[in-house]
Amino acid sequence: MDKNKKDIKVSFVIPALNVEKTITKCLKSIFDQDTNEKFEVILLDNGSQDKTIELASQFGIRIFKEPGKSVAALRNLGAKFSRGEIIAYVDADCMIARNWLEKALRHFNNFKIGAVGSPTRVPDNATWVQKAWYVQRKGSDKVEEVEWLPTENLLVRKEAFLEVGGFNEDLVTCEDVDFCYRLSKRYKIISDPDIISIHLGEAKNIAHFFRKELWRGKGNIKGLFSHGFKVSELPSILYPVYYLFFLLFFLIAIGIFVLKQNYYPLVFSIFMLVIPPIILAFRVCIKKKEFKWIFALTILFFVYGVARALALLFWKENK
Repeated sequence: MDKNKKDIKVSFVIPALNVEKTITKCLKSIFDQDTNEKFEVILLDNGSQDKTIELASQFGIRIFKEPGKSVAALRNLGAKFSRGEIIAYVDADCMIARNWLEKALRHFNNFKIGAVGSPTRVPDNATWVQKAWYVQRKGSDKVEEVEWLPTENLLVRKEAFLEVGGFNEDLVTCEDVDFCYRLSKRYKIISDPDIISIHLGEAKNIAHFFRKELWRGKGNIKGLFSHGFKVSELPSILYPVYYLFFLLFFLIAIGIFVLKQNYYPLVFSIFMLVIPPIILAFRVCIKKKEFKWIFALTILFFVYGVARALALLFWKENK
């Protein structure tokens, strides 16, 4: 593929940091595309200390070393350096299907559409944590208009990207949600399950899941100041607030039990912490008709609540 052609249709943009275990699989899946469209690949390296750059260089792609920048800043730089009409954001720990471009580009014939993609899937050898959480986050089996899509598997019309000002570089997390919310005010965002990407970096166990949600939660509140309040975000804001309140109540209840041997407040606080995850797990499993994951999702919604609640205490660190 001639990277110097001016008629490049798509610019793949890949932020990367110490991804030697997955970058080859990611890039191979891109260059294995069944397409006649000309494309380029841009890798923004965030200061890798492993073999990421060495492995990526073997594919003859454009590599820019940009250490110390946020992922939002890296994606903005990728857009700035891009020469294509469409910016294709793929994370370095993802593998896309051979017909990924074919399935995605057809949507851009409609100029009202600003972005397309879909929630990433999990690998065949996924752990129970990965499989259960995918049940919660996977989209519809049909093509549908949505408010936002994850940037790990997203194609954006460059004109639309520039029109809304790209990503908010002040956000450490949730920059994709914020970007899509601003984009959706002017363009349609389409989720198409045929735009398949496998995410190799999903949390594999409870500890990893907790750390990821703690990190992601720090961007929730700050994102509101960027794109404004949306009713659809209310549950993701209220749930951590609810959990923070009853976690504090739980600690107080332990003190009451130790000092006064009164176990009623402790039982009540545990009840209030356990019931919401059970309700959410049943709601998801009924909607998705995946009833075998009720217990697993109950555990994950509990961990999610605790992590997001603790994130509220530290969100100012992102300023």
